[in-house]
Amino acid sequence: MSILKKNKNLPIIILLIVLLIVAVILGNSGGRSRTNTRKHVSMIVYGDDAERWENMREGAALVCEEKDADLSLINMMTENDTAEQKEIIDREIEDGADALVIAACNSNEIREYIQSKNIRIPVIYLETMDASEQETKYIAADDYDMGYGLGEELLKSESEIVTVAVVSENTGRDSVALREKGFMDAIEGKVGKIIEWKRNTYEAKANTRMFLQRAIVSEATDVIVTFDNSTTDALLDALENLNKSSKIYAVSTSNKAVYNLYNKEIKALEYPDEFSMGYLAALNALDRNEANRKYAKKRIDHRIVRKENMYDENNQKLVFPFVY
Repeated sequence: MSILKKNKNLPIIILLIVLLIVAVILGNSGGRSRTNTRKHVSMIVYGDDAERWENMREGAALVCEEKDADLSLINMMTENDTAEQKEIIDREIEDGADALVIAACNSNEIREYIQSKNIRIPVIYLETMDASEQETKYIAADDYDMGYGLGEELLKSESEIVTVAVVSENTGRDSVALREKGFMDAIEGKVGKIIEWKRNTYEAKANTRMFLQRAIVSEATDVIVTFDNSTTDALLDALENLNKSSKIYAVSTSNKAVYNLYNKEIKALEYPDEFSMGYLAALNALDRNEANRKYAKKRIDHRIVRKENMYDENNQKLVFPFVY
């Protein structure tokens, strides 16, 4: 009888074990726990250098701390692979992100992809502009003004017969394209010669440093101009490998750019306030009403910094934000 009773209870025990296993599997397979009331902001950026985004990440992290939310910074393995960035976007949505902050590797293509997905969570763009879209939030400095200001700085400092090489890289990003346009508008017809260093068909997949090294040895220039972090860093590496120096005017926030500004390899550096960009992006992602109420008229600061003034109080706060 005791054996019979045990056998009768066995199916019930097995059923309870199966239900327990299913419950555990379902609990672990749902991405980020939906019982967690903390919201999660996914900041998806281009390039494989997470350190390049540290200023923006710190700004966004401050908001997330204030709002009791989580933040993840997801960088790519490449600089301009839109397929890779699309995969990351899909993965973060599937994993339950409550908001996306995106620095698009290609502004138009990523923007169109997001529109095609009909995403129902907030999407905030960094370094991307499209004034025609009123429902989407874009956080960026005035990139055209940055480029124009850099051009004016060059005209103020260099002779009117100077030869200027403009490195036209990563122009699929709104930020870079607008900076280049502003710069060209500022100097057109006011310098001796403008050379555009742009990849041809054979150089499409070349390493940026190698591409720039070939350009440097092929054409003599007085000044070289770059408009983003990775291109500026690649130019500095190319010059070092060739044991050459040049007057560099750049838009960049990289540590290497700041170091070379101090060493006078870079003559003038246009520096946007990326800490504030990250802060405003995260605030818009988590609380659009508060962002509009407090910062609707907020403009992202940017400054031209030289070795001579990089330790002025306002410039220090921009270039070394974590000291303050």
